[in-house]
Amino acid sequence: MLWIKKNTEDETIAAESRFTQLLEWFAARLPRRSDGGKKRRPWSRKRIAVTALAGVLLIASCAGGYALFFAQEERTALTGVTTYGTLNEAIEGSGTTTPADSVTYEISGTVLEWYVEAGQEVKVSDLLYVLDASEAEDEILEYEVELEDLYEQRSEIQEGIANQQVTASFSGRIQDIQVEAGDEIQNGMTLATLVDDSSMKATLYFSYVYEDNIYTGMPVTVSIADQMMTLEGTVTDIQYVDYTTAEGMRCFAVTVAAENPGSLTEGMLVTCWAQDSNGSEFYAVSDAELEFNHVETLTAEASGELTAVNAVDYQQVSSGETLFVIDASGYETQLETVEKQIENYENNIADLQEEIDTEYTRYSDIDGTVVSAEYATNRMTGEDAGSVVVYNQESMEISINVDELDVDYLEVGMPVSVYRTTSSDTVFYQGELTYLSLEATSSSSGVSTFAATITITPLEGEEFDLSSGVTVYYSIDTSGEETTGESVLAPIDALCTYDDGYYLLVQADSRPDSAIDPEEVGGSVTDYPSGYYAIPVEAGGYNEQYVQILSGVEEDVTVFLRYQNTAPSGGDTTSEGGEGDGGTSGFPSGEMPGMGGMGGMGGGMPSGGGGMPGGMG
Repeated sequence: MLWIKKNTEDETIAAESRFTQLLEWFAARLPRRSDGGKKRRPWSRKRIAVTALAGVLLIASCAGGYALFFAQEERTALTGVTTYGTLNEAIEGSGTTTPADSVTYEISGTVLEWYVEAGQEVKVSDLLYVLDASEAEDEILEYEVELEDLYEQRSEIQEGIANQQVTASFSGRIQDIQVEAGDEIQNGMTLATLVDDSSMKATLYFSYVYEDNIYTGMPVTVSIADQMMTLEGTVTDIQYVDYTTAEGMRCFAVTVAAENPGSLTEGMLVTCWAQDSNGSEFYAVSDAELEFNHVETLTAEASGELTAVNAVDYQQVSSGETLFVIDASGYETQLETVEKQIENYENNIADLQEEIDTEYTRYSDIDGTVVSAEYATNRMTGEDAGSVVVYNQESMEISINVDELDVDYLEVGMPVSVYRTTSSDTVFYQGELTYLSLEATSSSSGVSTFAATITITPLEGEEFDLSSGVTVYYSIDTSGEETTGESVLAPIDALCTYDDGYYLLVQADSRPDSAIDPEEVGGSVTDYPSGYYAIPVEAGGYNEQYVQILSGVEEDVTVFLRYQNTAPSGGDTTSEGGEGDGGTSGFPSGEMPGMGGMGGMGGGMPSGGGGMPGGMG
């Protein structure tokens, strides 16, 4: 039943006026009879009784109508108390365990040795089985033979590329150029001659009588008769040959060198003499022809078109100077082809060798328990096939899907509470969020989820009794640093807003210094009982029941929530909040305020000790 509340004196006067009008309305509708001035017959006793009864009922109904429409309702103030505890918010669910670390080895080939069986505990590097690797080894030998040929080809091609430019290996004079630009050059073709004529040399013979008097580096005198000059020379080489002159003198060979003043040429005749320590002179037994000190025939070491000749006959050139350029671009294509072939063969050999080291001779990659180990021989092919499965059950993991509305609260590395129920107990484990996908997956219902993985380990000091395929339950606390700590908690219905933030209506014997006037500052609740004062507070995170009060109000304080109307004569009641009917105190239509950095909704009633959400702690 709906009870109408009227609070002002004007409304009461108006109600009484409407009651008078109602009585007049009933009186106007009483039956009347006109007798044309004739004398009426007296009423019977029965008629008098009925009319009296109707009057009583009319008066009673009018009285009830007044009470119904115009009686004043009573209001009851609902209050709450601030507490101290932890505001918990969590994402919860369940999943089926799988080993966090497992490996399956597929067997294909001929088993030579077998060392493993189901239920066996193995360590890293324990030998599990050995397969016949002879075919793979034969393939490696074939590839290695092919590689030797390819390596040789590559070396020749690289030399051809490097020799596209022919340079001077020493400073000297170029002569006898035999090619010109545009010629097609073949590997080994003579291009020119490079000579060093800055100094000349000659090989002369001296009698073995002077064997002990001549030594390398010894100064000598070189005489050129055609030039009528003598030059200072040096012994550069001695060869103790067995040369006998026509006169029967036995001699050894001495090479001398002298700086070319510019007039000496190859083929000129020279003679030479030296002095011993006593000043005595001894001569070569005969003349000798002058030679260039250094001569080199320049040849092409690549094939292709000669695109440049950078010297002419008798031109002086420096060491390292480019003399000829050969276009050997075809070598680049050849080299690329050979390099690819070499890479393929090397990769094939590496893959086969890895198979021999790992697939054919199989060692365990992890510590764990052998879950299954078996193989059988195929009668058609004669080969063995099977597998070995190893689980490391020191930790487990579960795969979960996180709703798109919750994923922003999660990050890899977050702790997770995990438990399972047995017939007699609930066993708890510690967990960690070890994977969170960056890409959402949409379901047929249109809700997007993110794949995630929780890794489970035993609590410190406890034995890990969790195996694969077990259903466990998890809870991820998403409160964050701002809300996980203990703080003052107020009922969410008590929080009111004003222009500069939030306030609570706090019961006090006198007005606190920090109190504000809600009507002056745009407060959302201005109608509240006497003895309550609006105290500004700093609000933190919240859930469906409580909000954190970071400053402004302490614990064990009585706060105003809302009014509850009490119907007269034991009728139904209706609650009113502040200046609106229904909904959270101070928030029209039951909507929550925009609380800035507050956490998301979720979790249950906080406990003073910061218990686990969902009744787990």
